[in-house]
Amino acid sequence: MSTTLNGQILGRTHYAARAVLERELGRLGLTFAQALLLNALAAADAPLPRVEAARRLVDALKVSTATAHATLAELIAATLVAPLPTDASRVAMTPTGRHTQQLVAAASAEIGARLWADLSADDLAAAVRVLEVVRRRAEQTLAAA
Repeated sequence: MSTTLNGQILGRTHYAARAVLERELGRLGLTFAQALLLNALAAADAPLPRVEAARRLVDALKVSTATAHATLAELIAATLVAPLPTDASRVAMTPTGRHTQQLVAAASAEIGARLWADLSADDLAAAVRVLEVVRRRAEQTLAAA
């Protein structure tokens, strides 16, 4: 029996893998959105304007700007992120936030290695190509709406 690639298969795969990650995030006291925002701040490797940090979460998770700013406020309240003392419109990870993000990255890498362990490089490359095309098309559809 063959399976047809469709939105249901993609969604079920995403939610199953995300549930595995969220179990680890829960142990760290984080939500999925908070982890994504910490990752965005780590990738920037420099303080970001609050609006830019929120925009990166909006782009990654497709949430509202208000939700993204609320997530940023949660990270600030948890002292994982802080406004710059000289410019409160910009934020950066605190040392605790950086350490927490490193734990998230390690957990994510371990989960990925376990889930993709026996898949060939060719299969993984093909999956990336297909998923990137689908993602770009979906984002174009959202942008056109």
